[in-house]
Amino acid sequence: MQKLLNSLILLVPLAGLVAAPALRAADSSACVAGNISSPIKIEVFSDYQCPACKAFYLQTMRTILPEYGDSGRACVVYREFPLTMHAHSKDAARYGLAALHLGLRQWSQVTDTLFMNQDTWATSGDIESFVAKALAKNDLDLLHKELQSSAALDAAIEADVNLGIQRGVNSTPTFFVTANGKTEKIAAAVQYPILKRYLDSKLTPGK
Repeated sequence: MQKLLNSLILLVPLAGLVAAPALRAADSSACVAGNISSPIKIEVFSDYQCPACKAFYLQTMRTILPEYGDSGRACVVYREFPLTMHAHSKDAARYGLAALHLGLRQWSQVTDTLFMNQDTWATSGDIESFVAKALAKNDLDLLHKELQSSAALDAAIEADVNLGIQRGVNSTPTFFVTANGKTEKIAAAVQYPILKRYLDSKLTPGK
């Protein structure tokens, strides 16, 4: 196991693995894949305007979500952690949370388009046009209604940020993996093959 943990540090720049408090059971309902009874919980603090978060989602988590979530092996939670250096990340976080309120399908569609088109909207600030292309008209209308509750969305974002700060998050992506009664913190955009090996080791009895 130690060699595998070391590979996260050696092969991925800025990777750091430290002990962390167990995640609160109340957070389990926020799974975007998997369920509360899954043996592994992956909790990602992410910023839609962060290039490393884009790479982590598109190259790693987009595969992890169905592979480990749909099979019931992992509950994946995404939390908003917009960095102040990114001018449009908080607006993007509002769209992401509003989409999640509609359902997991809508969250996935909005998250996919925000990360895939990050280079464009991060410059222009025009998040709406990409979201409008990703959602059906009825879903878009419902999303606009959710966005009207800006105070509630901002409060939810602030709660995620405060939770991240409490857990020592100071860069994105940072994620926590809880398995077998232990939680480990990884501050890096880990590549899919490495994360897969790591998660599989957590599913092996006695690891």
